Amino acid sequence: METIRFVERFIVYIEDHLRENIDFGEVLENMGVEQKSFMTIFTSLVGMTPYQYQEKRCMTEIAYEVYQGHRRLVDITKYYGYRDIDAFKKIYRRTFGIPVHETERHIKKMDLLDYISFEVVPTKKPKYPSHRSFVESFRLIGIAQYFDINSYQPDYKYKFLKILERDGLIDEILRYNDGFVKGIFVQERFIDGEMEIFVGTASYQHTPFDETFTESMNYEIFETSGDPSAAIDKVYEYIFRRWHFREDVNMTCDFSLELIKPTYSFEDPGTKIQVWQALDE
Repeated sequence: METIRFVERFIVYIEDHLRENIDFGEVLENMGVEQKSFMTIFTSLVGMTPYQYQEKRCMTEIAYEVYQGHRRLVDITKYYGYRDIDAFKKIYRRTFGIPVHETERHIKKMDLLDYISFEVVPTKKPKYPSHRSFVESFRLIGIAQYFDINSYQPDYKYKFLKILERDGLIDEILRYNDGFVKGIFVQERFIDGEMEIFVGTASYQHTPFDETFTESMNYEIFETSGDPSAAIDKVYEYIFRRWHFREDVNMTCDFSLELIKPTYSFEDPGTKIQVWQALDE
């Protein structure tokens, strides 16, 4: 439960600095916290990244002020650190699906974020079948993309996957899949202040693509199926809210690794998925 308490304390920190431009990477580094590990845990428990949480909380507070009508919009937005009113309006519409001037009419139906709460429910019945296995490091070939840690959002990797699929690069990568594991791997890890997404496949061949290597360690490998953009997040939610407490194991969260076995499209509900949760054993 120490993990839960730390996330709760971090939420309090965000609330205390809600109107500031928080450099989450710097804050976590000063706390001595591994950034990828924390981002994985926070997102799995809260349902959004710290950056998304701060932004939505700001939008919620602004919505309440707009509804109350005591101050001009320009004064409200400046108070919350938004100097560009047009940029603010775009964020507001993206967050709530309505323009700011329609707030009063829709306030009761808006998806406001007053307080973040999450359920932690240990359970004896597994939601996803899984097995534990020690896997030696193996080579992946593919394509890497890098994102700023402060603005990184979980859906970036799914957008990246779909771009690669659209451009025919997934099929091209899979041509070299002669390793012992078949399918497309997606690996996230924190490197030199950035979040790296590596999309690739197990291969022994010389290729024109980038290469990296997985970690040699024990993995709990969870099985599911469906559109990766929905199915993978649900598995991680289960791992951090339920399975972790039932098993009482130490997990390694400084990287994440998923295996996707697409049929004709990632969006096919029959797409088989494995989430490889690394264990510190």
